[in-house]
Amino acid sequence: MNQPRPDVVWKIQALTDRARQLAERGELLEAEKLYRQILEAAPNNVRALNFLAVQSLGRGELDESQRYLEQALRAAPDRAVLHQNMGLLQRKRGNTEAALAWMERAVELRPDLRFASLYRGALLEELGRRDEAVGAYWQAWKRFPDPDTVANVAFVPPPVRDLLTQAAAQLRAAQQELIREHLAPVLDKYGKDALAQVIAAADIYVGQRPPRYQHALQHPAFIYLPHLEPRAFFDRSRIEWLPQLESAAALIREELKAAIAADQGLTPYVQVEKGLDPQQWRTLDGSRAWSAMHLSKGGMPVEENRARCPNTSRVLDSLPLPRIPEHAPEALFSVLQPGTHIPPHFGLANYKVVAHLPLVVPPDCAIRVGDETRGWTEGECLVFDDSFEHEAWNRSDRERTVLILDVWHPDVSVAEQEGIVALVHGIAAFNRRYLKAA
Repeated sequence: MNQPRPDVVWKIQALTDRARQLAERGELLEAEKLYRQILEAAPNNVRALNFLAVQSLGRGELDESQRYLEQALRAAPDRAVLHQNMGLLQRKRGNTEAALAWMERAVELRPDLRFASLYRGALLEELGRRDEAVGAYWQAWKRFPDPDTVANVAFVPPPVRDLLTQAAAQLRAAQQELIREHLAPVLDKYGKDALAQVIAAADIYVGQRPPRYQHALQHPAFIYLPHLEPRAFFDRSRIEWLPQLESAAALIREELKAAIAADQGLTPYVQVEKGLDPQQWRTLDGSRAWSAMHLSKGGMPVEENRARCPNTSRVLDSLPLPRIPEHAPEALFSVLQPGTHIPPHFGLANYKVVAHLPLVVPPDCAIRVGDETRGWTEGECLVFDDSFEHEAWNRSDRERTVLILDVWHPDVSVAEQEGIVALVHGIAAFNRRYLKAA
């Protein structure tokens, strides 16, 4: 194949840069003229062909749009955006099945092509394949940093805003359906009034109502019960069984010391690939500066660590901790090396609080929760709401170790506890069902 002369290549690049600038400014007709010039010099220029295809499609010139796209696909058969645009063309023609096939190929070639996933969802919805449609919408939704904001930005094309609104409505309806299904038995048992705040939390979760946080430094990332008084720290007497845990502090400390001495079970607490902000956690990512030994994680026992700490495990099993499959309790040893600072962050929910049983606490160690800062006293539990912004540090020359566990918020009633378990089950059911569909 003959290669274009260097001067032709330079001319095409200059025209392309100018056309792109015009398009970005909204001067589409002028950009179109330049892309036509590019095609005169390079008939298989994919960028020009795709731009002209989209412009023709927007004017309803479907045959011309198809000619451009077919030519572009011959030149670049694996270019995902071309498959997406051919899908849009077929949708305009009323060929829904064909449009879906093109859109699915686009997503197969580039799973991160979020608009293709949105359009795929709409096509599946048109075909009556609801579960698959919700899965496609969810796949697209997760790829927008803030889809609610995107849907309301003025320069976002109306078709995209409409698609995001449509996706939001379908996702909300599917979530609400499964949440209602799981809440129904608890509502029958306790009545709507007893579960009013859990219903409010569900509405907040699905985006039906804004959270309206009562404290500027409280932003739970998962579930928010709006009626709970915002309180950073709690008096130990609010958790009646804490003395039972504190009485076992010496046994628990010895088991952890043995595990540390054998270098068994401890792993870096922060692993950015699990979804944390890489910038916020860059100094701790994969680092043993902050290590953890999980005894229970995501509501599941970590058997090898429980075997290393049988006395600790027996104590934990005897406590009335939140027990939500795939979610709670979390119970772990946290080891903070000298000079380590855990940056400010928020926990997941305010229906639970966190209890720290301090095991080894040198001087110059502290934790800030909201706008209050406190230290630890060995053997005496510290209880706080981790849905507040919090950070911790060890400015000493020795390790700081604590046992951390989830605890029901003392102001959450038994009915609300059961309601929260049902709510989380409903959310998990949505995730399982539509993750598969996605």
